[in-house]
Amino acid sequence: MLLEQFLSGYAIAMNLIGLMVCLFDYIKRPTKTGVFVIVYLLSTLLSNYYWGVYVAVMGDYPNVSSLLSYVGWNAAFLVLAIMLVFLMRKDRVWFFTPLCLIPIPLNIVQLFIYLQFGGYFNNIWQVSLTTFISCVCINHIVRYIFKHKKIENLRKPYIEIVMLCMMFFEYVAWTASCFDWSSEWVDPYTYASALEAVGYVLLPIVAIRTYFSGRARTDENRRTSRNIFILMYIVFITVTCIGGCVLAIWMRDTLIAGIGQVGDTDPFSVIAVMLFVVSIVIILFTATIILVVSSDQKSYESRKLRVEKKDAEKSNAAKSEFLANMSHEIRTPINAVLGMNEMILRESLEARDMLPEEREEIIKIFSDICNYSGNIESAGNNLLSIINDILDFSKIEAGKMEITESNYKLSSVLNDVSNMISFKAKSKGIEYIVDVDETLPDGLYGDELRVRQIITNLLNNAVKYTHKGTIRLTVNERKGEEEKSTNLIVKVKDTGIGIKKEDISKLFRKFERVDMENNSTVEGTGLGLAITGSLLEMMGGEISVESEYGKGSEFTVSIPQKIVSEEPIGNFREKFEKSISELKAPKENFHAPNASILIVDDTVMNLTVARGLLKKTRVMIDTAMSGEESIELAKEKQYDLILMDQRMPNMDGITAMHHIKEDGNGINAATPVICLTADAVSGAKEKYLSEGFEDYITKPIDSRALLDALLKYLPKNKIKIVEAKQTSEKKPEHESTIKEGFSGELIDKKVGVGFCNGDEEFYETLLSEYVSESKDKARLIKETYENKDWDNYGIYVHSLKSTSKMIGAVNLSEIALSLEMAAGKEDTATIDASHDKMCKLYEDVVKEITEKFGIKSSDDGSEDIMEFMPQ
Repeated sequence: MLLEQFLSGYAIAMNLIGLMVCLFDYIKRPTKTGVFVIVYLLSTLLSNYYWGVYVAVMGDYPNVSSLLSYVGWNAAFLVLAIMLVFLMRKDRVWFFTPLCLIPIPLNIVQLFIYLQFGGYFNNIWQVSLTTFISCVCINHIVRYIFKHKKIENLRKPYIEIVMLCMMFFEYVAWTASCFDWSSEWVDPYTYASALEAVGYVLLPIVAIRTYFSGRARTDENRRTSRNIFILMYIVFITVTCIGGCVLAIWMRDTLIAGIGQVGDTDPFSVIAVMLFVVSIVIILFTATIILVVSSDQKSYESRKLRVEKKDAEKSNAAKSEFLANMSHEIRTPINAVLGMNEMILRESLEARDMLPEEREEIIKIFSDICNYSGNIESAGNNLLSIINDILDFSKIEAGKMEITESNYKLSSVLNDVSNMISFKAKSKGIEYIVDVDETLPDGLYGDELRVRQIITNLLNNAVKYTHKGTIRLTVNERKGEEEKSTNLIVKVKDTGIGIKKEDISKLFRKFERVDMENNSTVEGTGLGLAITGSLLEMMGGEISVESEYGKGSEFTVSIPQKIVSEEPIGNFREKFEKSISELKAPKENFHAPNASILIVDDTVMNLTVARGLLKKTRVMIDTAMSGEESIELAKEKQYDLILMDQRMPNMDGITAMHHIKEDGNGINAATPVICLTADAVSGAKEKYLSEGFEDYITKPIDSRALLDALLKYLPKNKIKIVEAKQTSEKKPEHESTIKEGFSGELIDKKVGVGFCNGDEEFYETLLSEYVSESKDKARLIKETYENKDWDNYGIYVHSLKSTSKMIGAVNLSEIALSLEMAAGKEDTATIDASHDKMCKLYEDVVKEITEKFGIKSSDDGSEDIMEFMPQ
């Protein structure tokens, strides 16, 4: 009986340890699974405590009713079964394996063995529940083995493994108790009971590992109350358990003295009842703690929700104010664009109706038109800046903003930024001063675009909030911790309106602008500093601000960069002032009659536009309408420069360029190739340069960018610089050959002429080429549609979109755009729904041009302009 007494104390100790482990974690992180485990351990303690203490004190089993004997254990099995059902519903993964039925025949055999000793209710109850628990545990374990690779985040069955082991040891212990053994040391009941008791500690541990892994509340009040609960429970359990044992020993000694013998066990049943009451007291106290903790948790969550609601309302209010500001900021430049455009149209019509002798008045009107155009450009740039800020901020919020590092020249960045800011400052009568440390290394490695953006944001802010005085840009360095590294220290100081002390903390918050009452006329999103702060954080830098309200501000940023060249930047101020003088000097044009270039594009109209832009340079131009044709021409003739369209059918520009350059013996292997593309997204330039292009020009082609490219890449000995006035030739008056106006539904002549910079003669040339290429283009679109060749279909529709827009066929251009996008996604439903409509509209546009313009397509005398529509 000595080993039995030890086992009783051991089981109680393990039960209490497991209970305290689970309860203490529940106090930190209340969960439903935690409640199940605590209730299970309390149920087992209800029977384990009174039974174990009685056996330890009396050396015999208590003589009480079977209901009282097994009430705790019976309840414990029920709690485990309910807990498994709860976990099944929480997992929401249906699975069944026949292996889970193995415990059923084993437990049926065990049940018949038990029933020989009576206790029908307890035996049937326990066998039924343990069978159910074992079956479910096996099913969950097998489910994980076969499904965890297919189902993401499938819960690991630690809880089921511990439960199954406990049920197995319970099965062994119960079965062994039905037989006689020569000694306690050979009785399997002894070892199975000891191993089952280990489960009292393992079950809460694996439950904590599986479900209680959330972060505990760490505020000071919660931590203090939690520690008080834990200390109080330890003291209570210690006093109650030891007190129950001492009371049982005292009652035993008193009863023995009273009746004179130990053999009469009936009087000792009162000890079992007393111990049972002590177990109930422990349960009630634990339940009270659970209720208090749960109530406190609800109160905590309620307070937390109120705080979060208040923060959300504050955030929403800031966003609403931001959107209201954006509505105003975006409307302002749009209104300016529309208003200036109305003035241009009105005065252009007046000038058109004037007589030749009213030359001075015409000159004045066109001078006004130039001013309006400048205002439109300014408003457009403001609008673009606003949109760029919003897009950058949305990228940062979505975590999609990337830092792209490369080699760059610091002097180039500072020169570009200073050129832009100096003109803005001068227009407001503000002096702009640049002070750059002459020993700064010029060659750096970092994200040039973001460094430029950070400095520009700070200087733009200074210009916006400064009405008189100076703005000073100071750039120096602080040596970096790593070799070949530096920290750029950029300071922007102004004599502007300054910032109130209470507003400084709001400067870098999203959706907030400070001192709105006094700064309501300042344009911008208010996101500039928020973006700057985020970019600096991503680059490992920092920003600080000092300001005195009414006197000015000084912003200081530190940007870590790597050094690739120790060559000093030198006297930057002198170089900057020289560049300003050059900008103010009159622009020079050039002639290059001996230079030869190849322009590659699959659209005749695009080739015509490029020819028109280069006409005054007198350069010799060859054209190719496909990648294959450009390769053949490059084999036969040496060119000084090649302009290559990227998106062409069959062979794109990248492939054609590689063929030309990789031909080692080719005469154009070293000829610079410039990419022409409408792809203007971030990173596009780097992509095309990495492919091997020397440069990159976006469509629609900017004439200045194109001329600058020729100046840069054509051989210097073939370029003759001429004064702008030398290149200007008086353009003879052109009489329009258009018989009558186009219908506004199909072609808007104003839009088309606008794309030709007001040159009607050039517009008529484009119309002629539009019609002449229509037959072939219609055939190609039809063939690729019928063959479901969506890649080339998208290319041809893309070409139709561009050329139609150029002549003013806006509706046709828009339908072609939608079909181009659908082809990119292979969205056949959209293509089928709009293809015939586009074809019919294309036919009508060409027919109107031939009737009003007096030309026909390449098919002479054909009544049908295109065989486009299906018969």
